[in-house]
Amino acid sequence: MARRFWLFTGLLVAFLQSSISLLFTGCAWRSESLSFSTTRRALDPEGLASFSSFSVLAGSPIPLALGGLLRRAEIVEKNQPTQPTRPGKNQLAFPFFPFPPSPAPDAGSPATPEPRDLMWAFPSFAVFLEKVDETAPAQFPLWARWLCLLTFWPGVIWYLYYKLLVEDDLRVYRGLGIGGSLVIAPFALGLFAGVFGEFAFGSLEGGFFDNGFSTAFYSAFAWIYLNQWFLYQKVNQLMEEAGRPAPLDPFGLFIPGWNFVTGIRQIHFLAEYWAIQRGEELPRDAFAELFPFAKKPTLSLLELSTTPSLWFNWSVIFKSS
Repeated sequence: MARRFWLFTGLLVAFLQSSISLLFTGCAWRSESLSFSTTRRALDPEGLASFSSFSVLAGSPIPLALGGLLRRAEIVEKNQPTQPTRPGKNQLAFPFFPFPPSPAPDAGSPATPEPRDLMWAFPSFAVFLEKVDETAPAQFPLWARWLCLLTFWPGVIWYLYYKLLVEDDLRVYRGLGIGGSLVIAPFALGLFAGVFGEFAFGSLEGGFFDNGFSTAFYSAFAWIYLNQWFLYQKVNQLMEEAGRPAPLDPFGLFIPGWNFVTGIRQIHFLAEYWAIQRGEELPRDAFAELFPFAKKPTLSLLELSTTPSLWFNWSVIFKSS
């Protein structure tokens, strides 16, 4: 897993490095074929300051806040009276929440992918936890979690790696979809091309098809939205085949706010599906414990809007510790 992630990261870094090097070549095409309204360059002080500020301000606040909330939940749970446990049961990840009964060690199938839950997809959320080494993904170093928290791009790269793996899992084990590389590579290249073009030339300040950078950027998002739609449909199909209700609203992809909720639920229920296939109970996800909407078997926008208890689990934060 680690080798594949760093290979994926290395390819993206190489792409960015080769793109940035164009700023030093003085290529004629830059002045002839690109005529934007700004003369800002990515490596000018203004461009560097903008890029650095964006990377930090976009990357830190949410993981910091959620990390603090998860740490508070860990403290509260640690100070609650110890619940008796059945002898012989394994204690899985997220020990600060109650555990469902675990299966026998031989219940899982080695031919089935590991369930990748919300804490797997967002490892920076665990940085403050006392039991950080026991949280998913296994053996993910603390320094890498902090790197994903402090700046925007490492977390984005890890999340793209998560999506690459889950798309590959669906392709290899269920014959669904086109595989992770074909889903993620066009999006990643278009995303980083657009970001580079913006900070180098202000290329996103015009229309969708004003230049190659802008076209690549917006086409990348159209591509990932299309594949996200198919992913929601695949998760619904698989959960119904497993005897569970379809949990996702694919139209949630197009409604601001609701698309975030639907994406969070997709991660949880795809992990739950693979846990079912392994004959295991999915360990209680620390993130899902704070946000009950993430794990409710079915959910509509109207239900979420009118049920405050689904928004946030205040009891795991404000219990007496």
